[in-house]
Amino acid sequence: MIETNWMFLVLAIALVIAVITDLRTHRIPNWLTFSVLTVALAGQVAEAQWQGLFAGLGGALVGLLCFLPLHIFGAMGAGDVKLMTAVGALLGPQAALIGVLATIVCGGGIALVFIGSRGGLGALWRRYSRMAVMMASRQPVYLAPATGEAAAERFPYALAIACGSFFSIWYLA
Repeated sequence: MIETNWMFLVLAIALVIAVITDLRTHRIPNWLTFSVLTVALAGQVAEAQWQGLFAGLGGALVGLLCFLPLHIFGAMGAGDVKLMTAVGALLGPQAALIGVLATIVCGGGIALVFIGSRGGLGALWRRYSRMAVMMASRQPVYLAPATGEAAAERFPYALAIACGSFFSIWYLA
């Protein structure tokens, strides 16, 4: 968990940079994620020696293991996975897990706003209604969004990671 002001400052600056670059370029730069990971682990060691290192590595592992499957299945970019890994190293394992869960909830809300702003809620509703009917008839299947459908577009996920991360700090305070 973030226990010092400098760690919170590093997190805040990193997430502001990540959100801005993700909104502008739809990418999160490696220099940012690897710098944050390095500073987080060094800071954890400086704060609590071996215990700090294990907390930083544990948080990084939580972020990585929770988001890597989403990347593997094409639901998330690699930059998002690396950002959550770096943020997890700052937060520690417990706050990272809460941050991941809050990020997923925030991401769902942001996705609905994103899709709605592009007029795609009707198509989304129809697609998920068909999937629900198929699931009820014991024939579950995923129906991917059609090409050009708003739900098929990628949106900048760094904002959801920022919201989820700050929620975990507030929740555990």
